[in-house]
Amino acid sequence: MAGGWLSWVRANDVEIMAVLEDQASNLVKATTVLAESISDYSTLKEKNTVLKNLEHEGDQLTHKLFTIIDKTFVTPLDKEDISELTSTIDQVLDATYGTSDRLVLFKIQKPSRYMQELANLLLTASQEIYKASTELHKGKRENLIQRSKAISRCEHEGDDVYRVAIADLFETDNPIEIIKSKEIYETLENALDRSRDVADVIEDIALKYR
Repeated sequence: MAGGWLSWVRANDVEIMAVLEDQASNLVKATTVLAESISDYSTLKEKNTVLKNLEHEGDQLTHKLFTIIDKTFVTPLDKEDISELTSTIDQVLDATYGTSDRLVLFKIQKPSRYMQELANLLLTASQEIYKASTELHKGKRENLIQRSKAISRCEHEGDDVYRVAIADLFETDNPIEIIKSKEIYETLENALDRSRDVADVIEDIALKYR
């Protein structure tokens, strides 16, 4: 198709793409806050409130997008692809806030370096998700696939960090702390797994619209 496969964008299409970008931008804000709160742990409770608000904002954006596509007869991407993309991004956000909330609820006294490493990888993955969201309308398949691969690399690195973290955790002799920390690691890993889901959707879209 001349001019790229999304050159025929219409009014509702522009709004759909804008909401997707807003949703991805909101996710970057959330993962940034999480990484910063683990780095500067004295700010955890304060930033957990910020994350709660960002999670709520993400829910509103997800609902807004579903409302738009429900009322739109022809969308820039298949409705199923848009729904899957917005849903998976929201799941990453939920797990991001879930991590912070567990750190507060479980009264984790000091986060481990593995928690920081996983949070940093999650931040990098979310930044790639945002970049992909800004490039969807350009229809450059190669760029989207590269973004997808970058997100997947973060998830793979996260798997390695998670395995070492769990191995080290079971070297300790405090069963309560083991349970608490293991829950944090699993929530962070889940966030990265969901980011991999986003990467898969992005790659599917890139391959479909060519």
